[in-house]
Amino acid sequence: MAIVGNDPDLVVSAADDDFHLPTSDDPTWIETVWFPFWLPEIDTSVYARVWFRPNDRQQGGAVNAWAGAGRMVAYDGWTEPFTGFGDLRDLRLANGFHLECLEPLTAYRIRHRSEKIDVDVTFRALMEPNPVPPHESPGMFAGHVEQPGRVTGQVRIGHTTHDIDCGSVRDRSWGPRTMRPGIRIGNAHGTSTDGWAFFAYVNPDAAGHEQITSGYWQHDGRAARLVRGERTTVRDGDFAHTVEIDAHDALGRHLHVRGRCANRQAVDAGSDLYAVLHLVEWDRGDATSAWGENHDIWSKPDWLATGRAPLPAR
Repeated sequence: MAIVGNDPDLVVSAADDDFHLPTSDDPTWIETVWFPFWLPEIDTSVYARVWFRPNDRQQGGAVNAWAGAGRMVAYDGWTEPFTGFGDLRDLRLANGFHLECLEPLTAYRIRHRSEKIDVDVTFRALMEPNPVPPHESPGMFAGHVEQPGRVTGQVRIGHTTHDIDCGSVRDRSWGPRTMRPGIRIGNAHGTSTDGWAFFAYVNPDAAGHEQITSGYWQHDGRAARLVRGERTTVRDGDFAHTVEIDAHDALGRHLHVRGRCANRQAVDAGSDLYAVLHLVEWDRGDATSAWGENHDIWSKPDWLATGRAPLPAR
């Protein structure tokens, strides 16, 4: 399914499922793989994420779950020496993490076993990958891909095993990552299990106007680039309570969804960055609801300058 309005020179291929060799000796070069999914019935988010910094000779990741106002219900994280460029399409780490590409650009199985959390889920794409132009996140990515899909399987948190069946996204990125001073970016995304999905990239300005600059909207079997729009956030104190997305795509279609924030994680992510993440239930009014997230990324100095309290370390 082609994404109408995307730059035809931005192409994602099966080779992008594997490692990307650094194009310089920049120590900030990083490659990441991220699969989030949800347990909506208990307002819980689960992340499986791995990262590699080959020039810095380190790699790491985390499989974790949280609910409520940042209550971490399970966490297994690690940082270790870089083990070299293997095959990212069949990645097996010493701690039990296993990422397997079942079908290029389409299906992936994620497995992990630890004392606190076990994961065995499969992601199947609902749309072709959406490549993000590097200029839309200056200095942060040489390559960046988002893709909506359906996640099924099981996760054990503590002594309880849960069945997983939800709409979600997968995220891939690679390249040098240099955070510009005063960074303030965000996104909002939602994916339903019956196929409609959106992802909106947000660039708030100093006055608080939350402009949508790009993204995608999939509906009725057609996908198109978001070309303009706005996110409106209603806050309860320092954090989002409800979120509204109003946007148009390259086909001229209108996307309007309202989101209820079901949990949050607000942390100091390092490198002078604060990250505020919410699990969100999105309502279009004329279709099944979708689950996804709302993200806000702040420079730490700018967050503190508003009078907000410091955020805890991740």
